Amino acid sequence: MASTGDMTKADSLVGLADRTAHEAGAVPVTLLSGFLGAGKTTLLKRILEQTHAQDTVRVAVLVNDMAEVNIDADLVRSTKLLQREEKLVELHNGCICCTLREDLIKALAELAAEKKFDAILIESTGVSLPQEVAETFAVNVTSQSSATMPPGWEMEPILKALGGKSSLNEVARLDTCVTMVDCVTFHSNMATAAKAGEQFKGSVDANDMRHVGPLLMQQIEFADVIVLSKCDIVEEKVASSVEDAVRSLNPGAKVIRALRGDVPLSSVLRTGLFDMKKASTSAGWMQQWKGVEVVPETEEYGIHSFVYKARTPFHPLRLMNFFTDILFVNCRDGICSPLGPPKGEEPMSRDEKPKTDAHEYQLKRDRMLEKFGHILRSKGCMWLAGRDHLIGGWEQAGSIGEFDCAGPWMAFLPKEKWPPLNSAPGLRLVQQSDGPVLMDRRQELVFIGQQLKRDAITKALDACLLVKDDLMAPSTPLLPTIGEEDGDLSNREKEEWTKHGWKLGVNYLDDPFPRWPDEKEFAKMIGIA
Repeated sequence: MASTGDMTKADSLVGLADRTAHEAGAVPVTLLSGFLGAGKTTLLKRILEQTHAQDTVRVAVLVNDMAEVNIDADLVRSTKLLQREEKLVELHNGCICCTLREDLIKALAELAAEKKFDAILIESTGVSLPQEVAETFAVNVTSQSSATMPPGWEMEPILKALGGKSSLNEVARLDTCVTMVDCVTFHSNMATAAKAGEQFKGSVDANDMRHVGPLLMQQIEFADVIVLSKCDIVEEKVASSVEDAVRSLNPGAKVIRALRGDVPLSSVLRTGLFDMKKASTSAGWMQQWKGVEVVPETEEYGIHSFVYKARTPFHPLRLMNFFTDILFVNCRDGICSPLGPPKGEEPMSRDEKPKTDAHEYQLKRDRMLEKFGHILRSKGCMWLAGRDHLIGGWEQAGSIGEFDCAGPWMAFLPKEKWPPLNSAPGLRLVQQSDGPVLMDRRQELVFIGQQLKRDAITKALDACLLVKDDLMAPSTPLLPTIGEEDGDLSNREKEEWTKHGWKLGVNYLDDPFPRWPDEKEFAKMIGIA
């Protein structure tokens, strides 16, 4: 589930983007993303060939590569396509989604200032995140103080390049986000537990600890256009499987199969497709979470999705065992691990040779496929027993799952901290609430995958829920203390406490998750103590 902070950030960027996206003279920019070897440079060269042959669109190209010697730029030059008015700008030895944001603003602003180009095409590094690049367009540089200025930025050259404009979006607007997906490596990239620095050794920063699957997921989910490459060198069933998978992951994107980078210019240049709000909310998991039926229920390739819901907390150890049985799970404070071996397996003896990461990965993957099908994506909020005040945020892409604290349940906050009930957040709170005891505490997890065994996943998660037999002393729960000014509990409230009160305060179970602030600590942190 998207956190309130994520949505607020996206909405603030949307406001600025909407005001400036179509400023007169703003050059439309296409951002091209995709893993190393996916075919970005081939597509770029094909685009330049078409613009050169048609002599209708003048394109400037900005190539970003992590290497000190920009091989991609050399390849583009070798096509002898820069003889007319195309212009190539190189940004190297860094990534435009992080260390080179300052250079990106200056380079695009300077290209736009030449007033020679109908479009600008950015080929980003294979491990860049398009959302972070998109956010750069909306940064109001004139409002940056020394305290909010990114470390190392020199604002004077940026302001000079922008020519008095307050943001990059006013001179060069982001028009289209294109992601290249390699049909040959898609499934292996989604399934691997490798990190980017390991998978693309020699081409990216060796210390890049981001996992490959989640990186690819973010590139796919943020795209306006997804171009499938190498469809001609895989079997049709593989290409169709990849196509159905990306459609389910981003149902709002236009999906194109490309033969050696051959796509219509109108599909990738000056499309007008990019919209920050749409891009931030178009992921398949979010659409499913909203109740929008978007995933193609194809019989042959088995693309399915569903939302798991419950109103009882998870037993922490049982939940952790469920996830670590089939996934590598990261927590905020390190690797999550169960307190014992998965059910039915014996612990490894000291004399037994430790399993390699590759072997462990294969075991987990085989168990997932056998028990539950191929879970491509899952995301949502969870309620852990004994942690009744804070939301457990879950996010999984491929073989990697991530668990973190995602903020407070509204049930924990005083009413003066709630959003107005007639506002959109307030209406969501009302919809998510289930009576005066549970309120918004719940399990709500979206699953998207191929050949998913929904009943098996549901049954396994149900088995992770707290039951009365888990309690130290099962009994009728004590009613909460009510002040005189509040009056007595109504009959309905008493019934709710009798029905659900046993689910609260169960803080003595085995819990392998990293520690979160307790109620008093968190209340002090947010100023309600």
